[in-house]
This record gives sequence, C-alpha cells and structure tokens, in this order.
Amino acid sequence: MSHRRTAGIPPALCAVLLIFVAGCGVVTSTNGPQPVANDPSSGSTTPAAQGLQLGYMWQAGSQNLFPVLGVSGAAHYGESVLPGGANVVMAAATGSTTASWVLLLDKDGTLQELELPANTTTTLTSRVAMDSSLVFSPSGSAAALASASTGVVVVVSGLPSKPQIATLHVPSGQSLAGAAVSDVGTVLAGLKQSGAAGVRVAVISGSQGNSTIETVQAWGGAAFVPGSASNAGSEAAVVADGKLAQLTYVANIGGVSPTVTSIATAGLLQAPVGVGVSSDGNWAFVADSGKAQIVRASLVAGGPAPSAIACACSPQQLKPLTGNGLFSVTANAPGQPDWILDTRAQSPRTFFVPAMASPATTQTTASAKAQPDRTAR
Repeated sequence: MSHRRTAGIPPALCAVLLIFVAGCGVVTSTNGPQPVANDPSSGSTTPAAQGLQLGYMWQAGSQNLFPVLGVSGAAHYGESVLPGGANVVMAAATGSTTASWVLLLDKDGTLQELELPANTTTTLTSRVAMDSSLVFSPSGSAAALASASTGVVVVVSGLPSKPQIATLHVPSGQSLAGAAVSDVGTVLAGLKQSGAAGVRVAVISGSQGNSTIETVQAWGGAAFVPGSASNAGSEAAVVADGKLAQLTYVANIGGVSPTVTSIATAGLLQAPVGVGVSSDGNWAFVADSGKAQIVRASLVAGGPAPSAIACACSPQQLKPLTGNGLFSVTANAPGQPDWILDTRAQSPRTFFVPAMASPATTQTTASAKAQPDRTAR
C-alpha cells in the first residue's frame, strides 16, 4: 500500500479530553463558518502547575475536568480545573506547550472556550443540545459537537484565537453512527439510513459539497491523519468497519476523486471500537473490544507487520488526549482506573491512572474527619 505522507503536527503536552463528535455525511450546512466576537470574561480559576501533564480527562461522576500528572506508567490525577458549582455538563481540553484551551458545555446549552493560563472565557454559541458528543481535531484547531437527538452538528474552527462557528444538519431519516473532524473543520461521519443495511461514510466541510466515500457494515471509528490538511483536497483519514474488522485508508478527502485503500491487520482485529493515528501519520491504532488489545498497523508502504499492544482493560474508545500520541482507551467509569495508550515511544504501551474517589466517598471521609474524638478516656 502506497500513500503520500505529510509531516505530523508538533508535539503538545496538553490534551484533548474525551470526546465524541460529529458530522454527517450527506449533511446540509445551514450556516457557513461565522466569526465569534472575542469578548472574554473571567469565570474560572487557572490550575496551578502541579507537575508534568499528560492531558486532561472529564470525570462525569465529579462533573469536572482533571489534569493527568506524572509520566507514562506513573500517573495520577491533579486538582480539578473548574471552580466548584460550575454549571458544566461536559468539557474537553487540548493545547500547545505554552497554552491550553477548553471547550465547556453549560447546562443552559451555552458553549464556551476557556483559555489558559490567561484564564479568559469566551461565549461561542448557544442552544447546543445536552446530549452532544465532543471531539477535537488532531492539532486542536477545530472541534465538533454532534447531537443524536436533534441531528445537529456544531463545528468550531479557528481555535483557539479566532474561533468560527458552523452548523450542520443531518438529513431526516438518517442517524449518526459516529464522526471525526479535521484541522480545517471537515467532518467525516458514519450515517445510517433507517431500514437500510450498513453505514455510509460521508464527508462534509464548510467549503466542500457532500459526498459518500464508502460503506461499512458497522461503524468502528475513524480518525484524520495529522498534518494531512496542509493542501486543499489533501486530507486523509483511517476508517474501521466494526463488523468486518477491517481498516481502510481514505485519501484526497475533499478532492475531486477520494481514494480508498485497504490496510493490512494480519487478522488481529476482532471488534474495532475506536481509531487513532500517530502524530507522524505513519501508524494507525485501533481499540479492539473483542480482545484486551490495541492493534497497530503501518500506513507506510512496506512498513512493519501489524502487531497487538496488550491492555489489561476492556477497550471502549481511542480518544486523543494530546497531539503527540496519548490516547484515552476506556470511558472513565466512576470508581475504575482509566487506561491510556502511549504511542510516543518506539514500542507503544498502555498504562493506567488510578481511579478517583467518588464524590460520595470524599464527602463521607471529610465528614468523618470533622467529627470530634469520642474515644473514652
């Protein structure tokens, strides 16, 4: 398999939080990208430097965003990023080596951007559905929020300093199976037609028309190749078929004639549920729910044979935490350790972050400590 490779994005130590997003294939854009007025206001506290950061993770049980501190294999959670009492139902973060930006979805449907360490908050848009899933692009310059209930996809491009908003609508009779977003805001999505077999993989961006690229039996995840959006029509992505356990490389997305090429996996895959691509664009990584493993496949012609990376977990996703090769493998279940895939070394590996104490446990412990000593004397 021969593919034209492009340079990967520069390493970043801050991270992207979980996210799931959206776009649609045959989708109609009701609004082209609209600039957002920069009217920042202080609304959060800047997290203190607590150590080397491996990214940020949203913890639904605590309703807060936490930095992952330490190093690969010896990590732990730091103090929460958002102030107590914040009306946030979901948050995700990414950034560069000098700054981070966080997207916050409030209970009233307002989407905001928090920039750190400047600690400024800018309102981006309103009326975003509460069930929206969120994912960042490889470099974090774009993000997408997709709602299964409303069929609306909100795309934010130009992050962090010049955000623009575009709104897409999934056609009636179709549901969103999953999606990925590129650095320029192109949305590659899986669309399922009511009563029809299979899932159509389609692409849309603010400047391109809608088109179906291929059909898979079931959505197994997708990810854009970092750095592939340097030229118009040059974007590329990796798509997984969740039923057939197959991978394809989609090139020239947005161009006149996109191409689809099979990626060899040597029969290692059983049930793909998430896809990631290395920062240099040379490797695809696939979370396998059918086995406790992550499958690595080369995207370069004549590259090494596919291999399996063990994980003492049940893989559920592959969501980028940073732009330099850290991915969340599990779905942050309360009381359970979170597993991370580190692809930065020559031999990628998985490691876990110890589970956080549940809010109820923390409150009970604090209450017990507050009680006077009643030991008989």
